[in-house]
Amino acid sequence: MLTRFAASLVVLAALSAPALACTQQEAVDKMTKLATALGQKASQATTQDDSNKIVAANEKVNEGGTALGNGDYDKACSIYDQVAKDNGITLQ
Repeated sequence: MLTRFAASLVVLAALSAPALACTQQEAVDKMTKLATALGQKASQATTQDDSNKIVAANEKVNEGGTALGNGDYDKACSIYDQVAKDNGITLQ
């Protein structure tokens, strides 16, 4: 009985553990990939709307850069992931 209870606690702890934290290097890699991809998108922009979307995305990347500079790597990665998702950019 006690063994089952202990095993249940281990499983529960594993399921409730937070996701792995983003490292500084991961955040920098994401920022670099985003900057490159957004630069390519900017060169291909054909409308003012396209350009405005890229400007907005770059502003969010800058927010991520501020978080990165402040040592909040998880926040930076979260911002970068959202910008990538919103703009159809793969960060792998």
